[in-house]
Amino acid sequence: MWKFLKILFTSRSKSKLTFKKKFQHFQGLLASNDEAHKYMSEMAEMLTSGKIFSKAFANNIYGNLLDSAYDIARHLVILSSGKYQQIINRTEEIEEKCQQILSPRILCPEGWDCPDYNCQVCNKVKKIDENIPYYYPIKDVDDVLSLEIGTKMSHLGEISRKLNIPVAEGFCLTVRLFEDIMIDRDLRKRKDEIFYNIDFDDIMQVKKACEEAQELFISTPIHEHIKGIILDAYDKYFGIKNNVLVSVRSSAIGEDSANYSFAGLHFSALNVSRENLVDAVYEVLISKYSPQSVVYRYISGLRDEDMPMSVGCLKMVNAKAAGVIFTTDPVHKKDVLIINAVKGLGTVAVSGRVSPQEFLLDKKNKYKLIGFSPGVQDYMETPKSTDGIEKIKFDVKSSIPMLNENQLLKLAEYSKKIEEHYGCPQDIEWVIDDNDKIFILQTRQLQSTRKKEDILINKEIINIIDKNYKILLNHGDCASTGIASGKVYMVNSIKDINDFPKGGIVVSKKNLPEFTSLIHKASGFITDVGSTTGHLSIIAREQNIPVITNTISGTEILKNGMYVTLFADANKVYDGRVDELIEVSDKMMEKDNLFMKSPLYRLWHGVSKFVFKLNLTNPNSEKFSPEHCMTYHDVIRFAHEVSMKEMFAFYETARVDSGKTYKLKFEVPLNIYVIDLGCGIKNDITGNTMNVDEIISTPFLSLIKGMTTPGIEWGGPLSIDAKGFLNIMMTNLSDPHKAERDIGSRSYALISDNYLNFFSRLGYHFSRLDALASNEVNNNYINFHFRGGAADQVRKERRAKAITQILESLHFNVIHRGDTVISQIRKIHEDDIHRLLQEIGKLMGAVRNTDVTMLTDEHVDVFVQGFLEGDPAPVKRFYNLEKK
Repeated sequence: MWKFLKILFTSRSKSKLTFKKKFQHFQGLLASNDEAHKYMSEMAEMLTSGKIFSKAFANNIYGNLLDSAYDIARHLVILSSGKYQQIINRTEEIEEKCQQILSPRILCPEGWDCPDYNCQVCNKVKKIDENIPYYYPIKDVDDVLSLEIGTKMSHLGEISRKLNIPVAEGFCLTVRLFEDIMIDRDLRKRKDEIFYNIDFDDIMQVKKACEEAQELFISTPIHEHIKGIILDAYDKYFGIKNNVLVSVRSSAIGEDSANYSFAGLHFSALNVSRENLVDAVYEVLISKYSPQSVVYRYISGLRDEDMPMSVGCLKMVNAKAAGVIFTTDPVHKKDVLIINAVKGLGTVAVSGRVSPQEFLLDKKNKYKLIGFSPGVQDYMETPKSTDGIEKIKFDVKSSIPMLNENQLLKLAEYSKKIEEHYGCPQDIEWVIDDNDKIFILQTRQLQSTRKKEDILINKEIINIIDKNYKILLNHGDCASTGIASGKVYMVNSIKDINDFPKGGIVVSKKNLPEFTSLIHKASGFITDVGSTTGHLSIIAREQNIPVITNTISGTEILKNGMYVTLFADANKVYDGRVDELIEVSDKMMEKDNLFMKSPLYRLWHGVSKFVFKLNLTNPNSEKFSPEHCMTYHDVIRFAHEVSMKEMFAFYETARVDSGKTYKLKFEVPLNIYVIDLGCGIKNDITGNTMNVDEIISTPFLSLIKGMTTPGIEWGGPLSIDAKGFLNIMMTNLSDPHKAERDIGSRSYALISDNYLNFFSRLGYHFSRLDALASNEVNNNYINFHFRGGAADQVRKERRAKAITQILESLHFNVIHRGDTVISQIRKIHEDDIHRLLQEIGKLMGAVRNTDVTMLTDEHVDVFVQGFLEGDPAPVKRFYNLEKK
């Protein structure tokens, strides 16, 4: 589009512009400049706050910044009669570099661990094409194919082929199948539109978007080509007539990776026949857009386009027992093997519905059994009630171990092999069939909680806390360490999730995977029954969310709305807020911001290198040109500087349309030139100068009234310390052409009867004021921007901080970033516009050169207080401050 517009700009920009047209483009450039600075500030806030942001949120800010940059370039090209056409070319080149960073990284061998997210050209990343087959048999895959079939399935093939560990036979459908589905009927674009700009704190909004996305896939007819691939794979490996029942499991790229487990978030279909296989595959594929999975990607900083789905189809095992193995204790850091077991399939254990039997084996002593917990095995489930929660009886324990010594040792043997092969602790799912044969169903890296040394609290302090605060709960199992405080929110049904308040603590009978859709809003979880090896526990450990499970009586003791403090490490819940613990928690949170390590954050951090850095700092340098614009900030800076020169260079003597440029004579030592846009000055002015009494423009007169407030010191000496003096000297030395600048020594006022656009550069600071004061309140506004100074950056920022506080007290909306202040106020009465313009006029005089005198933050407070008390020269108060 922009290449087409360049041709249009070139032809249009070569025609001679009238003054009004030229001024309109200049106004447009300044408006876009203001917008660009606003979006840069928003992006800076996004990247420095540490808060989670979505892909759509970042894309929206960047898209607005990009549009503003192109608008600036367009206006400059027209304003300069085509002289700076190259600025559009440079903007395109910068956009292309950013787009390369943001492009999908589907088949990148570095994956999310890529150390170079700001690379421009990468030949490692490949596209999904016909070189990838649609399916592989499990027996032929290993981790080399992880980018085609996902880590979950590649690990199974790896341990089967290289470690000779039994896994279920079957096949994998590759990411190529998923890609074919996504490009069919433009599904990817339609899906993206559904998720664009949703509020992830609004659970109902997230659910609605997920339902719409899944319905989009369900309502789109499945292409015969897709059906054929799925059934061909089944027939090839199981035969048409055998009617082998299979489990269909997700294996997305990145799932079960080192930092992102996606534990229990995607659907698994069990006992699937050939007849139902296509539907089951689709059900697994679209579970990628379940609320749990979507929220997990959001809080983890993962983009949907970077993790296409693969699916594994494995022969069902007639399970006698199943469970999970942790090859170390992820909570207490003990060198033990934890084996959890339940009757039948292991889904009830990993989902958190019951408390499984637990076996502890000493890894240092030949895997000797050193602990056994009977768990809750004789559970009973009824059909789901209308509230979505199964009614479960969980008060019967089985003291008879489900696994014998041989089975425990065989599981230990397999676990040891897998852990040694991957070189890190593992989270392993296993099953025993009715012939007592063990199969491994899944293995992934085990996520641990924070290191013990990160919990900066000793037993003595805990004892003091126990004496000073009421303990509501002091039993259960710590599934994820940490500290949290907040109001208890009882979740008795799935519907309760919809209204969950941000910062609340979930209290429920079970730790269900559905709670993952709350994990970005919840401070912690407390449940009556669950498993420390379950899916919610795994994800909570990844996100550093404290969890206590198996409290048995938590839902009876804790009441809705109670404010409590949860200390999961000690399995304790206190009544009220325990400040001693919260202080420790806050320090831990500051130390470990997970989102700032995420792939999405790192991508945008890479883009930021083409946004913020300002290379064009000296307008008199030979490198101050479009060719040397390396960032959007450079484009904005160059266009802003050049546009003012283009706009005002010829105004000293030349007539412009029906108007002229006049030098204003008045008592303030500013070199002000006035340009009348219509009805702003009297008609009978002769010569090239004018007096204040010849001005009609009411906004300009209000500004002048403020500038000429008695007591303002526009000239005279300043109390400057040695460092401030040195900074002024260095600034002048670095800019030897200061006195020769076309604009540097002048200010311009473009006026009409009710409009003012005032540009002022006094020394090394620049301000711009744009105001309309009419009898129509909805049209009235003031925009006031201030930048720069001659002092060091710290002092310039102090002055900007003082200006910000003063403007905020006058009810302006203000953005403050570094030494830049961008403020605005809208839709106020014209009398208020005039009053505020007087205040701004007074402020412009009061802040003159104060950057070099603001030695400390206390100087800022003294200045602000003095100005708000009506002192036109609050800088004088610094003398008393410096005598202290």
